[in-house]
Amino acid sequence: MTKKNDFTEKRKCKRFKAQQGAFAVLRPGYNMLGQIKDIGKDGLAFFYNTCGETLAGSFELDIFFIEEDFYLKKIPVKTVNDYKVENKVSLGVLPMKQLCMQFGELNSNQKLLLDFFIKKYTCK
Repeated sequence: MTKKNDFTEKRKCKRFKAQQGAFAVLRPGYNMLGQIKDIGKDGLAFFYNTCGETLAGSFELDIFFIEEDFYLKKIPVKTVNDYKVENKVSLGVLPMKQLCMQFGELNSNQKLLLDFFIKKYTCK
């Protein structure tokens, strides 16, 4: 079994660390909300609390920034990885996981808004 740190980078696009206040939520149930860890033109990773289920498959995702009026909706995504992480922040009733997702085909408006989000709400 390989360790989490023993991997080869397969991403085509650079990822940028998201600022505090950047969140993602899965559609259609809006029942999985998490803070974005990093994001790039090809995908993102976010932290979320779980009841133990592993998420796999294709979904739609919304991205928003809590302190400003930014909302990017219905981004097609597919799960790349979903794994437990050490939870140092929460008071810890539910375990923390990291969900890594790859973007599907974006329309021109979604591409523009994603570029704007990366420029404005990430740390360079």
